[in-house]
Amino acid sequence: MRSRRLVGGLAALATAVSGSALVAMAAPASAGSNTSPAFARTTPDAVVQQRGNDGSVRVIEPRGGAIARPKGVAADARPETAAKAHLSTYAKAFGVPSTELKAASATKLANGSAVRFDRDVDGVPVFAGQLVVSLDRSNNLQFIVGETGGKPTRSFPSVGKLQANKFAGVAKQVVATREKLGSTAGLKVRSEGRNWYDGSILGVPGAKGVQPVYTYQVGDARRALQYRVLVDASTGKAALAYSLTERALNRVICDAKRRVDADTTCDGQANPYARVEGQGPSSVADVNKVYDFFRDTSVRYASYVNLDLTKLIGTDYGDGKGKALRATVRVCTSDPNGCPFANAFWDGQQMVFGEGVTTDDVTGHELTHGVTERTANLAYLYQSGAINEGLSDAWGEIVDLTNGSADDTAANRWKIGEGSSLGVIRDMKNPRAYDQPDKMTSDMWFDDVDFLDNGGVHENSGVFNKSVYLTADGASFNGYTIRGLGLAKTAKILWTTQNLLTSGADYKDVFYTMPLACRKNIGQAGSYITEDDCQQVDKAVRATEMYKDPLVGSAKNVDYCTNGKSPMASYAENFESKSGGWTFQGSWVLSSEVGLPYATVGKESAVAWTSSGDDVSLTQKAGVKIPAGSYLRFDHAYLLAADDGAEVQYDTGSGWKPASALPNNNGEDTPAAELGGRKSFANTSNGFGGTRYDLSSLAGRTVKFRFHSKVGTDDSAWWVDNLKIYTCG
Repeated sequence: MRSRRLVGGLAALATAVSGSALVAMAAPASAGSNTSPAFARTTPDAVVQQRGNDGSVRVIEPRGGAIARPKGVAADARPETAAKAHLSTYAKAFGVPSTELKAASATKLANGSAVRFDRDVDGVPVFAGQLVVSLDRSNNLQFIVGETGGKPTRSFPSVGKLQANKFAGVAKQVVATREKLGSTAGLKVRSEGRNWYDGSILGVPGAKGVQPVYTYQVGDARRALQYRVLVDASTGKAALAYSLTERALNRVICDAKRRVDADTTCDGQANPYARVEGQGPSSVADVNKVYDFFRDTSVRYASYVNLDLTKLIGTDYGDGKGKALRATVRVCTSDPNGCPFANAFWDGQQMVFGEGVTTDDVTGHELTHGVTERTANLAYLYQSGAINEGLSDAWGEIVDLTNGSADDTAANRWKIGEGSSLGVIRDMKNPRAYDQPDKMTSDMWFDDVDFLDNGGVHENSGVFNKSVYLTADGASFNGYTIRGLGLAKTAKILWTTQNLLTSGADYKDVFYTMPLACRKNIGQAGSYITEDDCQQVDKAVRATEMYKDPLVGSAKNVDYCTNGKSPMASYAENFESKSGGWTFQGSWVLSSEVGLPYATVGKESAVAWTSSGDDVSLTQKAGVKIPAGSYLRFDHAYLLAADDGAEVQYDTGSGWKPASALPNNNGEDTPAAELGGRKSFANTSNGFGGTRYDLSSLAGRTVKFRFHSKVGTDDSAWWVDNLKIYTCG
């Protein structure tokens, strides 16, 4: 089993939908409609569906023109009304009745509007279950994109106040465990209500159907630590937890003055004002840079897409300064090397900067996280998080390339972070220079098995970044020659795309949506976008292979038996709870306790979520007698830092011995310093694989086993599941 959902190449399948002829497409012959002029007629040649190979419809799109608005809907009717009428025909293609879709927002775009619908089942929203309906100016249908999730198989459980409070405690404990805080002291929790949760929408590994969950935000007073945690209302365990810290006219800038672990709120009380709108320069360079770069970013959004940035993402703390773009600079933390804090982030309300990272592209990047939060609201994990990061990189670089700063040189073009204390951290023109993939099948795709980067949000943004570079500047890449459109046209296409993507979007959604977003701008006054421009966008998303699945390393695996024989288990353990036959020592926990349910059997596995200095074991409580001809086999996944140790041991009554000495397949093979040179599993497993030991030499003896982890870093994790002792019959 791999640690990423592999949804396969998009292929359209024919399905009957009332009122339209739907045709099948064997392969993605084009990324969105390629009819010129776009959506010009209201009698399309056909209506097609684009599906993932999991069977779910992702796009409904007319070819050769738009779909006329339904009878009884006026050309000047509210977009929400028209979109709802279209969904009465087409919602069933997405597997849901139109009655479950509630209009959440309507955004005016070039040549029409985009109406976003949230799915709601029995009064409970489906987490990230959304459709976006694109309409022209006369309310004719241009396309529908999104994912709605599966059908709940039960009603939402009734939960009392006491149980809900317990769930909130679970959410805090998950964050404390994930972040290795030692306790929940200092963490605050806020309920976001009930949701249905289908992890397949987000591409969560091991997603298992639709779950009823209570959703919480958990953070600390500094707001430097923020998580969203989903707790299963049936089991009381975390179904998912992920960081919300997206690592920024009326301007208010505060100065934390290098105070460690201070509240970062810029309200004049937690931190003093250093410069507010209309005031002259401060004596602190970081204050002035952020003040100026807030203006640069606001000007660029206003001039390119007519967006009032302060109105969209500004915050009013009730301090008399009104709704403003706010930031606190020179923040320090108590973490190692935390002063100066070498990062910046949007905390959901304002910007927070460490000292020396106040550059134009970083500022534009982080403010765009706020824009994305208010538009597509892309979930900050896996491919949707990588797209989120890519949009921020793109807008940050657009600001950087157009504000006339001294570092806007040819050598720095498309580089992120130049001029900061961090130095260059990414290159949109050449992602591989900083170990990022530039296409979906790149060998640099990061299969983030232990969720160190929220599923690869920073690393895998390289695919989106490369497509933006190709669209703006043009180049020959991967068999395609693309004519660049320039920054202004690219910005308009990005803005339209931001408003059309749903929160659980992946790269396949971008593959279809970005060219359609381009075509939505054709004929719009001031856009100057042509059909030939949109053909270039089509080539850019094709060159970066967004319609393909990523190629990642395969885990080592081994069958239970050879020659077609079947295993007959004498002992089995799936680690579904801590009340079974194994002792969880120290940082050995259930996978749900770190908010990463990750398993090959059932919903749980055991995981060593270790910190530097840990020497801990998952130990069988009672020995088992080994039948003749037995094997021990288990599934496991790991990411192990150099010299950290992870080994299986056994005890026949005379002390623990390394199982690596037994005949094995895919056993420990690398000496580890933390184990005194004994053999250990090493590096990354690339998802769940299998290891098997031959227990013939232990036949007839009573034996206990344990999984032993001894580490000198905070960077290792080891999941174990589906253990069996068996013979082959």
